Formats: sequence, C-alpha cells, structure tokens
Amino acid sequence: HEKVQEKCIGLVGCIAQLGAEHVPTHEWMHICFELLELFKAHTKSIRRTAINTFGYIAKAIGSHDILAALLNNLKVQDRQLRVCTTLAIANVSETCSPLTVLPGLMNEYRVPELNVQNSVLKALAFMFEYIGDKSKDYIYAVTPLLESALMDRDLVHRQTAMTAIGHLSLAVFGFGCEDALCNLLNHVWTNIFETSPHVIQAFISAIEGLCVGLGPGQLLYYTLQGLFHPAQQVRDIYWKVYNTLYIDAQDSLVAAYPRIIDDNIRPMINETELLKKRIEKLRNDYARYELDYIM
Repeated sequence: HEKVQEKCIGLVGCIAQLGAEHVPTHEWMHICFELLELFKAHTKSIRRTAINTFGYIAKAIGSHDILAALLNNLKVQDRQLRVCTTLAIANVSETCSPLTVLPGLMNEYRVPELNVQNSVLKALAFMFEYIGDKSKDYIYAVTPLLESALMDRDLVHRQTAMTAIGHLSLAVFGFGCEDALCNLLNHVWTNIFETSPHVIQAFISAIEGLCVGLGPGQLLYYTLQGLFHPAQQVRDIYWKVYNTLYIDAQDSLVAAYPRIIDDNIRPMINETELLKKRIEKLRNDYARYELDYIM
C-alpha cells in the first residue's frame, strides 16, 4: 500500500537521524540502493520521502559512497529517475556540505553524455536553491562550468544553466560576487533571441535573478541598446526584458536612466540656429535637476 510504503521510508529516515550507529554501514548502502528503485514510484510523496531519507543517511554514514551511487544513477534513460536523483544530490549537499558533493558532481560533467551533463546542471540549480548564501563560497568554482554550458549548442544545456544562474544570483546577493555575475550575464545575454518558450522562460528567470544580484541599473544599460532598434522582433524581446526590470525594480531604475542634455545647454554649431533658439522658447527641458544629489 502506498501510504504504508511512505511511512516505512519515513521510519527509515527517523532511524538514520536518531540511531544510525546501530545499523552497519553496508546495510545503509543496501537501503540506499533500494531507495533508488523507489524513485520510479508513481506517487510524488513517496519519491519526496525517499529523497529526504537520502539526506539523513548521508549525514549518518558520510556522503562519499552515497554520492557515487547517485551519480551512477544519472546515466539512466528515464527522466523521472534522473530528476529525483538530482534532487537527492542537492539534498545530500545541503545536509552534509556542498564541499563534499561539488568536486564529484563537477567531475561527472566531463562524461560526454547529454543526459548526464544536463542532470549535473539541474543538480547544481537545485543545490544553489537549497544551500542559499553558502553559494558565495563556490561561485568562482562553478563559473567556468556554467560558461561552458551556456556556450553549448544544445538548447537544454543553456536552459538548465540559465535556471542555475537565476538561483545562484539570488543566493549570492550582497556578498561582492558581481564580477562573476557580470561575466555570466555576458553569456546569458546571447540567448535573448531564442524562440523556444522554455528557453525564454529560463532566460527571464536568469535576468530576474541577476537583477537582484547585480542591480537593475547594470541590466538597464544592456537593455537600452535594443529598445529602439529598427527591427520589431528585436524591440519586442528587449521591451519584454525592460518591462521585467520595471516591474521588479521600478524605483531603482530612476538613478540609472541615461542623462539627456537640455536644449538650452546643447552646443550649437549653426549660428542661425543658435540665434533662433535665443528668440524662441526652448523646445525641451529634459534634465530634472531637483533629482540631482548635491554633494
């Protein structure tokens, strides 16, 4: 019965939390391999309980052997199994420490297999989401990997990498990692003209994260270059990005708007034009001097 199954897995998790020393290590490993089979379960609550139990067992016996079993499971064809495995890896990294998981995870990315590489990127996305501000210690380590993924020809690679960058940007806000984020933004921005809905969603997600991590002003300068482009398709996506920034940080954008010089102080080459300007009323006053700070 599904409820009985779920409660039994929960019980195993409780034993791992409270009395792990009473069970030999090889038995815990045997339980882990059985839990991997439960990732095929149709009920979401069973899969979720199995994923959480992996974290408890990893805390009890160490993450090394468990991580090896989980990384080996990334090679399977079934998507549900791979997604559950990436969640379990992220859970283990949160419970034990990202330092114990990240080297093995990044090494696995070198396997020349599409499913494995995509799963590694997804695991990184979940890991940054779970560990929060601890990500600041690992951002410089994973930046080359994310760069490589963002330059890949495969759309799913870039989509998953952008999702990971969205979570990473939110996690490292306020820790002085703007140089790495700016570098990643340069790679993310090249995907602005993608047409796949999933990639567009991942791109906007990354932009919203970077809006927090880098500040909306810097993103505004990237956006201004395409807002008034002659081609409508270019304008459409740039205005979509601008509207996203406007919704997220309307007040912060004011300080970053470009300064346009008033007509009365714009240098005039034509003497006739200059004379006409003196006689007629000035055409435009752009600058709002009352918004300037007086230092």
